[in-house]
Amino acid sequence: MKKGFVFLLLIGLLASTYYGLKTHFGVLEKIAPQKKETALQSRLGIVHPILEDQMIVAVILAENNAKDIERNLDSLFTQTYPYTRVILIDNGSTDGTYERAEAYSQNKERKLELIRYENRKPNLEVLYDVIQRLDPHEIVALIEGKDWLSHENVFDHLNCAYANPEVWMTHSRAISHPNYQVVSGHEFSESLLLGKEFRQKVREEISPLTTFYAGFFQNVKLQDFLYKGVFIDECYRLASLLPLFEMGPEHILFMDEVSYVKNDSVSVVDHKLHLQKVALVDAHLRSLPSYKILSQLKLEINSPSFHRYKSDLVLFSEDSPLHLYACLESLLLNTRDINEVYVLYKGSDHEFQRAYLNLQNEFHTVQFLNVCDYPGNDYATLISKVLANKRHASPYVVIGDDRLIFEERIRFHDCISAMEKVHADHFFLSHEVEESEGLPHAIPIDQGIYAYQLGEEGASRPFSIALCRKSLFESLEGINDLSAFRKLWERKLTPAAVALFYEEKKIVPIVALQDPSLSQKKEWGHKFIEGYKIDLPSLTCELEEAQKGELPLIKRDRRRVTAQAD
Repeated sequence: MKKGFVFLLLIGLLASTYYGLKTHFGVLEKIAPQKKETALQSRLGIVHPILEDQMIVAVILAENNAKDIERNLDSLFTQTYPYTRVILIDNGSTDGTYERAEAYSQNKERKLELIRYENRKPNLEVLYDVIQRLDPHEIVALIEGKDWLSHENVFDHLNCAYANPEVWMTHSRAISHPNYQVVSGHEFSESLLLGKEFRQKVREEISPLTTFYAGFFQNVKLQDFLYKGVFIDECYRLASLLPLFEMGPEHILFMDEVSYVKNDSVSVVDHKLHLQKVALVDAHLRSLPSYKILSQLKLEINSPSFHRYKSDLVLFSEDSPLHLYACLESLLLNTRDINEVYVLYKGSDHEFQRAYLNLQNEFHTVQFLNVCDYPGNDYATLISKVLANKRHASPYVVIGDDRLIFEERIRFHDCISAMEKVHADHFFLSHEVEESEGLPHAIPIDQGIYAYQLGEEGASRPFSIALCRKSLFESLEGINDLSAFRKLWERKLTPAAVALFYEEKKIVPIVALQDPSLSQKKEWGHKFIEGYKIDLPSLTCELEEAQKGELPLIKRDRRRVTAQAD
């Protein structure tokens, strides 16, 4: 009798649960029948033992969300999972959002990290700045200030999911508020992910709660977060997630649960101009080339390293031994982290050739290569030899001419570290970028180092000294002289590319950009043979006169080997 009663009670409870979900949330009717779980999702969903708890960083992007911010924070601070950090970015709110969040945090044991922008910035700019500063192994959960998590165990479930080392990113379901009638989010097919067709074929909004390792996000190129030189505002989620879906298609887990509440009661801007801009940015993002699949994800904690990046350096010199001497002297005095220095020189007569031989005797660590020693003055063969991936060669190279002085100290390790951080191919070492009146929005990257997107005008800039990746010059077919190489360098500067530069001037030209006459070159060459050199301290004080050709000269002594700058 008792067994029958218990059985009937269980049936009643199941029926009432079904009826409650159906009438109150409408969930059962709205979730479409699921396809059979794919092999990929089955592998990623395998339960692994939790060997180490993950640090989950909830990043809240808030803008005029005073009405909902406390509910948002409640859903985060009531999570049962303890290893969390909450960062709230108040992006230009004018309704008291920041003040409410600040008051809320004062009564909590766990700290709320508050970042405030008085003037609103593009969404992707503020997110990029925060995520770039996180340790690569930390898991980022992006949350909008108007929304909240659906239950207190969301982060516990995430910790279990990321116990599988194959999981780099997750997405799940979201339910709409206030009616709780629409559930969004679903698993994507293996063919779509592995074929990297997401950018072209998926038009729906990606489920709001997406999580990923900070180090995964840090693999995205800065240039793909920019549109016409400025960080993307509209479609910022699409810009963030598209590269991740392409870089790790075998590491994206769909968690089949409702973990997020999407607040649809907040009005969305939908006026015509806004929609037009959204359409333009969306089309731009979908036109970008897809990312290569990452073979592995490095999640080491950011820490000082004893390894230093180094760069090779190539200087072109033609009938200018006097200037080359000054360039090399300043280079060895004021730069650090140089691997090999090459001088590709050409002397038009025996006097210039003699001057270059004299110069070689004073710079024993520099490799001098005479273009005339190669059949047909073949620049392509010569440059290919210099840029070859030899055992001790660097994958980076500084390329420029000899009419420049390294006036301030430069550490190429810092330059390359900044390039690696934003995945850029160019670092302009000359100061002409900052002096340009039409410089687009500069983006701070590191202390004293900035970046900007070239755009059409920047892509047509003339050849100047720059730090580049050698991979840009894998093919040198048809490069018959220095002029052809200059044009090749300029073609590598695409409008979408990002270039870095120093805030302060560190390199100055010895002479004006226009080429001096042959007679002037011969006069300078004779002065060098007679034992003169350019007086560097006087040069920086008399730069205007020097750029007109009036160089301060002094007798030179036999060079002593000088250690590189600290």
